[in-house]
Amino acid sequence: MDRRLLVLIVAAVALIGVVNATAFAYRWITGKINIAGPDQATGAACTGFYSSADQPDILGYLPPAGTNYNAPTYGNNKIEVTPRNPVCQWTNTTSNNQVQLYEDIEVNISVTVGSWYIQDFYGFGYYNGTGPVYVWFRLEIPATGGGNLTTAKLVIYKVDSNGTVTYVNELNLTESTGTLVSARSLNPGEAFRLDLRLDAASAGTVSFKVGVYVSQENEAPISPTP
Repeated sequence: MDRRLLVLIVAAVALIGVVNATAFAYRWITGKINIAGPDQATGAACTGFYSSADQPDILGYLPPAGTNYNAPTYGNNKIEVTPRNPVCQWTNTTSNNQVQLYEDIEVNISVTVGSWYIQDFYGFGYYNGTGPVYVWFRLEIPATGGGNLTTAKLVIYKVDSNGTVTYVNELNLTESTGTLVSARSLNPGEAFRLDLRLDAASAGTVSFKVGVYVSQENEAPISPTP
């Protein structure tokens, strides 16, 4: 082969390699995240789920809420609520017992076909802060599954520091994912009482998920999912 032809072929291959290559400009992020324990939580961080029936030592700091979390429904069935991951905690100075607010709860309620109203199955409160927080409830997984719920609503009541109960809003659990309702604001020492209104047309199991967004600014969340 002609030496000049071989040089031309090598040069052509090199050019092809240059065309397919990618140049990168490099930038970077460095950071530090400082994580405090739940005993340090204040403001929006010191909000969460609780039951005053399960934690009577929380009374005096937060109003009665979640008073029926363990109540029977039918037969041997009862309202089962499992709290997980405490995010705010403090000590009752009288009893010296620790009380907690939880990040999330798992609700398991057994009912029969027909109409049901599950009253005050759990509470959501705000303890330690200097100003109000604003709370929104968003439907993240609609109530669907093996059963037929013609009505499924999360009913929200506000309970002030004196124990006065006021209707606030309700979230339709059968609507589209992303449905958002405002539950107004909470001041320190106030809470929401959570109820469920159900109409079951057939037997089966239905699941749902509701996200609770809390901010110290009165601005609704815009992301459709957490």
